[in-house]
Amino acid sequence: MNWYYIDGPLRIGPLNESEWAELVRSGKIGPETLVWHEGVEKWTPYRLMNPPAEPESPEFETVLESPVEENPEVFAARVADLDFAVDLNRCISRGWTVFKAHFWELVGATFLVFAMLVAASRLPILEYVVPMLLQGVLLGGLYKIYLQRLRGQPAAFTDLFAGFDRSLFQQLALQTLVIAMVTQLCFVPAVIATVKLGIIPANFEAMMASSDSLSAVTALQTALAADPQKTFVWLLVVLACSIPAVYFGFCWMFAIPLVVDKGLSFWPAMKLSRNKVLQHPWRIGVLSVVAGGLGFAGALGLGIGMIFTLPLYFLTKLALYEEIFNAPAAESPRDS
Repeated sequence: MNWYYIDGPLRIGPLNESEWAELVRSGKIGPETLVWHEGVEKWTPYRLMNPPAEPESPEFETVLESPVEENPEVFAARVADLDFAVDLNRCISRGWTVFKAHFWELVGATFLVFAMLVAASRLPILEYVVPMLLQGVLLGGLYKIYLQRLRGQPAAFTDLFAGFDRSLFQQLALQTLVIAMVTQLCFVPAVIATVKLGIIPANFEAMMASSDSLSAVTALQTALAADPQKTFVWLLVVLACSIPAVYFGFCWMFAIPLVVDKGLSFWPAMKLSRNKVLQHPWRIGVLSVVAGGLGFAGALGLGIGMIFTLPLYFLTKLALYEEIFNAPAAESPRDS
């Protein structure tokens, strides 16, 4: 069972039983602290909360009702203005606990997803289109498995392909397409600068069309090294273009799980993700940098290690997602 409590204007949670017990022992949770957990209608002072009674007889089978799914539009409106805490240590700790408990399952699922994306990039003619469309679809299924494990729920191999469901595939594909187009538009000035500065060698286009991509990279490096002044200007333009691209990627970091987990359409999911991220951009930014550093540390060793560290990055990010978007459906803290 997960617990939540009110600390000033903030709603803190979800917290598992051991985390909750520690807060109670430390005195952080007092008799008048407003708390909530599943099965309670509204925020209630802790002194009035009683643990759920044990069944008197094992003869009667307890039937758990499935929770009523909240309408996506209602959900988006409900959480839009809710505040939340960003606890770096708790997110990493929660992600690490799940990572250790389901290590091979999560590593295997991550490896399979990226193997499919690499295989799709080898398709003739469609080598750029297919991976772009499938990236969000496959990551959606991967995120679903991560979320289920974070919530202590079972996960099946078929969940990895949840993004191929008819109701989700279109939204995830459109979302990936829009994000890719916006990102590419951010770098249009860099492309123009590359042409205007004459950095592209005469045979660069032919090299790019060939299978030897290393030759193309070497040619570009040679052209840049030939004129340090042009290189400096070009790097400034590329850096300037990177800023909005990173900004949009940062704002939309929760867009895919919002489609898969909450059933939002792609554009409302992107808007809601941006809205929540910009409530605490610096705190979320620090968490993203730390988690990203943990995840991409695996790039050492020819990138093979990323299969083992990326799950920890995803789990940390989705642990934060849980704290932001998995608010109790009872009245909000601001109404208490």
